[in-house]
Amino acid sequence: GGNKIERARDLFEQALEKCPAKFCKPILLMYGKLEEDHGLAKRAMNIYERATRMVSGDDRFDMFTFYIAKATANFGLAATRPIYERAIESLPDKQTAEMCLRFANLERKLGEIDRARAIYSHASQFCDPRTQPNFWKEWNSFEIETGSEDTFREMLRIKRSVQAQFNTDISYIAASAIKASEKA
Repeated sequence: GGNKIERARDLFEQALEKCPAKFCKPILLMYGKLEEDHGLAKRAMNIYERATRMVSGDDRFDMFTFYIAKATANFGLAATRPIYERAIESLPDKQTAEMCLRFANLERKLGEIDRARAIYSHASQFCDPRTQPNFWKEWNSFEIETGSEDTFREMLRIKRSVQAQFNTDISYIAASAIKASEKA
C-alpha cells in the first residue's frame, strides 16, 4: 500500500542484482509500476530506461515501445525524442527500421517535416526495396504529401543507391557461399 516503499525498492534492487537478462522484464515492469503508483514518475521513467538496457535482445524492442508510451503519457510527445534516438542506436537493423518509421511519424505529428525526412533517409540504409516495400511506400506517400519535386527525386536516388548496395551485398554473399561449397 505504499507504506514501506523503501523496503520494496530494496527488494526489487536485490532481485535484479543477479537476475539473468531473459527474466528481468517482468521484475522491472513491476518495479516501475510500484514507482508509478506510490513513488515518483521520474523514478519510474528511470527504471523503464534501465529496463531497455537490462532486458534480453528479444524483449528490447517491446521495452522501448513501452517506455516511449509511458514517456508520452507522462511528459508529452516531445520528450520521446531522446528515447527514439537511443532505440535507433541500440536495436538490430530490422527493428531499427520499424522504430525509425515510428519516429518519423512522431516528427510528422509535431510538424517537423525536415526531421522526419532525415529519419526516413537514415532508415533507408536498413531497408532493401525488394524485401521491405512497405517502408518505401510510406516514404513515397510522405514525399507526395509534404515534399517537393526535388525531395521526391532525392528519395528515388536514395532508393536506387540502397538497392544497388543490397545487390552488391547479396552478390558477395552468394559468391562466398559458392566458394565455401567448392572447398568442401
